[in-house]
Amino acid sequence: MDEYIQSDILENEKELVTRAKKDEQAFTILYDFYFPKIYRYIFTRIGNHDTTEDLVSQIFLKVFTNLNSYSYQGYSFGAWVYKIATNTLIDYYRRESRKKEVCLNNIKDMPSGNPLPLVEMEIKEKRRKVNVILRQLPYKYQEILYLRFFADKSNKEIAAALKISINNVRVITHRALKQFKENYDKFH
Repeated sequence: MDEYIQSDILENEKELVTRAKKDEQAFTILYDFYFPKIYRYIFTRIGNHDTTEDLVSQIFLKVFTNLNSYSYQGYSFGAWVYKIATNTLIDYYRRESRKKEVCLNNIKDMPSGNPLPLVEMEIKEKRRKVNVILRQLPYKYQEILYLRFFADKSNKEIAAALKISINNVRVITHRALKQFKENYDKFH
């Protein structure tokens, strides 16, 4: 199992996906690799662990039940999974009819020893500021920035997930970052 996972890269992904269509153990490797990434991606958008767990379960159920219909068409299996995750989020937002705010109290700090209380407070304040500014951006800007920086997706993978051109991803990312910086500089 570990021979397929190299740090943040899934080796032989195409082979694994082909095997996963018939072999539950191969699907388990894909699931174990993508679960934490999808969980983090959904949680940064929703901010609630229970809702995130429900949505991630729905996402992987869709991945599992639609696995036989997946075929490599110029974008990775991971981009396909993120496309399903994005569509599931859109469906969730439609059902809820409004976006949920990210509750920073639910976000666990990465273990880094015990930072001084003042440093920890500054880190939390910067996170809050970033989240407030992100929520003020148009939805398409938020979506691009979350996929790029929280889900660590390439422009090609984002284009596949959102069904837009790679050039459009670059343009939207540039505009989103420009607006984010302007809002960040104005933030009190």
